[in-house]
Amino acid sequence: MRGGLRLGLGHMVAFVIVALVLNAQFTWWVVYSLRDNRERLDLERELVTSQTSLAAERLAVRLLQAERAITGLPPGVIPSPTPPFAEVRVVEEAELPRGAGAVPLDPGATLGWVELGGRPAVARSLGRGRVALAFLDPQAPYRWLASSDPDLQLVERGGVQEGRPSAALAAPLERLVVTPDYHHWQELVHRYRQRVVSVLGEGAAFLAAIVIAVVLLWRAMRREGAYERQHQNFVSAVTHELKTPIAGIRLALETVLSGRVDDEGRTRFLGNALADSERLGDLVEKVLEVTRYTGGAHRLRMSLGDYSQLVEEEVIVAERRVAARGVALDVDIVPDVQATFDAEAMAIVISNLIENALKYARREEPRVRVRLRLERGEAVLEVEDNGVGIAAYELESIFKPFYRASDEVTRRTPGTGIGLYVAREIVEAHGGKLTASSPGPGRGATLRLALPGAEALPEDELSEYSDGNEAR
Repeated sequence: MRGGLRLGLGHMVAFVIVALVLNAQFTWWVVYSLRDNRERLDLERELVTSQTSLAAERLAVRLLQAERAITGLPPGVIPSPTPPFAEVRVVEEAELPRGAGAVPLDPGATLGWVELGGRPAVARSLGRGRVALAFLDPQAPYRWLASSDPDLQLVERGGVQEGRPSAALAAPLERLVVTPDYHHWQELVHRYRQRVVSVLGEGAAFLAAIVIAVVLLWRAMRREGAYERQHQNFVSAVTHELKTPIAGIRLALETVLSGRVDDEGRTRFLGNALADSERLGDLVEKVLEVTRYTGGAHRLRMSLGDYSQLVEEEVIVAERRVAARGVALDVDIVPDVQATFDAEAMAIVISNLIENALKYARREEPRVRVRLRLERGEAVLEVEDNGVGIAAYELESIFKPFYRASDEVTRRTPGTGIGLYVAREIVEAHGGKLTASSPGPGRGATLRLALPGAEALPEDELSEYSDGNEAR
């Protein structure tokens, strides 16, 4: 019989409540993590923005220091091209950009930063209409920034990616901006996206796990419900099967003990009581078979034997029931099929298959056919009836414990729903297969047992085997 944890509605409700609480907690964690991650990105952006602003200020200080190095020279002295200046050129005031030399300048006067030919320079008057221009090295601002802030870079004002922090520079570098290094910024954004994907992935995985668990639990509940209904059917069937022979035995004994029947009647009633007791014993034996041969509890005693003879013996045992029910029995058995099997267990299987066919054969002109043949190294036993048949969706269900087919004829037929279940368990323990087929309801059914490792006895051994049987 089946044991273990039985799931009920209370288990389902408790699990759903726990799942909802966990889901709420996890949803809160996901929302909090996403918000915290966004705040972290904003803080990192503000930090980078502050770094770019400070870097821009440091560059402005460097330019101011460079300008003061020129303005601090004595009047009339031409500056030398020392870093950060790459070139010094003396030009006429008229060559300066419009407005820079409109008024004559005193010697030593400084015009500040001017741009000539697209190059920034510090202009300093030398007197007599001449001006010294100290041109800034174009690479100097890049070197200053690289030495102080290696994670920042200078780019053209229009070349900044949208959303990337930047800080503008004052003249003469107003066309440039300080911005985070491209790879450094991409790494920062990539880490943010990774954290978002990780949080959402964990949330989705947790939600999927809850959904799967609920679905599995629901399916388990449905299976338990179906099993419970089958179990109730089994208890009902066994109760009915027990009450019928017990009532028959009691009636027969009460009639005999009353002394109101003659010797012939007494013999008939006692015979009926004996038949009912045999029926009762068969039912008890079937219930015991469930515990003995299911779930691997019973160790089979496997040995090489005559499978054909075993089938013939079970057919002979069934012939008495066949005659009583008026069933036409057609037997076609290939002789001397040898196989390895447990004789006691396999006898139960064959008996159950034949009994099942006799039970469900058609009431008018009932017919059962038993065939045994060799097929590609397998002993194939087929038991066919012309009875109520089996619906296609129930061909596998009939092998489940306590299962009874849904049609009304089957429900009215006595049975416990364990015979085929025990039979398949035994067959699978032998490494074989037990299947059912049917053209449909009302058109009969065939139970097919395939036992592997079978062969026919060779002719020379067959003659010796026959002589030995005759001598015995």
